[in-house]
Amino acid sequence: MGGTALAGKKDKEYLIDVAKRHKYRNQSEKYQEMYLQWRTDPRNPYGYTFVHDTRVHAYVDGEGYLEETPISNERTALRNCGKLMAAALLIMVLVAFVRYIVMELVFGIPYSGRSYHSSRSYSLSALTDGAAYTLLALNVLEYLLPIVYLKAASRMPSKIAVPFRQSRNISTVNAVLMMLVIMSIGRFYNNILARLLEGVKIDIPYYDYINTSGTVSQLMCGLVQHVVIAVLIEVIFRGYLLQMLRQFGDNFAVIITSVAGCLMLYDITQIGYMFCVGIFMGVVTIRSGSIKNACIMRVIARYTNYLLTLISGFVGAYWADVIDLAVMGGILICALIVYARINSRRRWSFEVSSASTSVPMAEKFRVVLLSPIFWIWLVAAMAMSVLLMRIM
Repeated sequence: MGGTALAGKKDKEYLIDVAKRHKYRNQSEKYQEMYLQWRTDPRNPYGYTFVHDTRVHAYVDGEGYLEETPISNERTALRNCGKLMAAALLIMVLVAFVRYIVMELVFGIPYSGRSYHSSRSYSLSALTDGAAYTLLALNVLEYLLPIVYLKAASRMPSKIAVPFRQSRNISTVNAVLMMLVIMSIGRFYNNILARLLEGVKIDIPYYDYINTSGTVSQLMCGLVQHVVIAVLIEVIFRGYLLQMLRQFGDNFAVIITSVAGCLMLYDITQIGYMFCVGIFMGVVTIRSGSIKNACIMRVIARYTNYLLTLISGFVGAYWADVIDLAVMGGILICALIVYARINSRRRWSFEVSSASTSVPMAEKFRVVLLSPIFWIWLVAAMAMSVLLMRIM
């Protein structure tokens, strides 16, 4: 009996279980267990596992005895996840196109009600309640439909797809301040770029702002646009997509979801800025183990942008720039003080320690890029960006 038990224990020492060995940083044991169960489900094409006895080797002519690796399993799962991500994002693009057509043909409102840089010197024309509510409903559907699709297709439990627990690793106040710094730099960069593009008669979006004729509809639009939609965005990118792709390494998951997120604004001029926002959001989510901070950061950043946009309609472009600079300066001063404090305590780092996988980082991107549906989504997203670019 004792010899058999000892032999069994020794055998286990030679077994490699890739899925069980992978640990997800800053997550509870319950999360680890549920993720392992989802990932190793034989009916799940979006997860992969590999159990191998290191004492067993395969003989290959000309190469000798080689140890088996999980590369093939990982590539297959990654390819399927890439297709699922592209399909979900393609749904978003299709809804955005429908919104453009409906607002243009039914209500005679071009560019889906966006606020552009050229309109900062005067108050935006108010939408009727019917137009505003239609636009708002289509905006919600743009993010809600992909969530429904991702949930149905991946069958990922909500507790791992949308982790929303309390975290002690990152202060929400510190995270919000750093997010506002990125937002301030982005606004400054966007204003300079707008001035340069004016020379070639290209008008770029300033902010998604719905101005309505009624007080109730204005409040409703503000709440849904800057709170509900902000949370839905994080559920997609830092929720379902980021969590699903963590099995391939946190670094890869953060980068690929940031690339996807910055392209879904349909604004070529903001790709670089929003990529940085995505990276920061992803790092905070990984380090905190929750999308809570990401949701709060996005809501506050959107409301700050909304208020600055609202002010610009009343004071004109010149004073709007002055106010922008004053607000950005105040944010930067506060952020420098906070960053100095947390850096002295060594409580923050942009480094994300990631569990290693068998497929190299460059190979992972190549696997995703080889999918035809990925290119269909990419071309559709870029076409939508060109469609929403206004020529003065």
